[in-house]
Amino acid sequence: MDSNIPDLSSLPKIIDVEWKLEVLTNTPGIGSDNLLYTIVLKTDGDDIRFTCGTQQLQDLVYKLKDLVRHCEKVKSELS
Repeated sequence: MDSNIPDLSSLPKIIDVEWKLEVLTNTPGIGSDNLLYTIVLKTDGDDIRFTCGTQQLQDLVYKLKDLVRHCEKVKSELS
């Protein structure tokens, strides 16, 4: 077995997602650059917590959508 391929059975499974939006008011003006998102991925193991700005969150959503499309394509090819 290739040591670079992770054992998928050992990866945590995401059960739920929690998020919180904060507006940073220490900087002049209120715009999308002043938004901070805190995301918590609830898993069957340790929770994964991270913060990101608006652009980073949009990038993550686009990448997740691409992943879903790719998985659906692979699934249809295997059927």
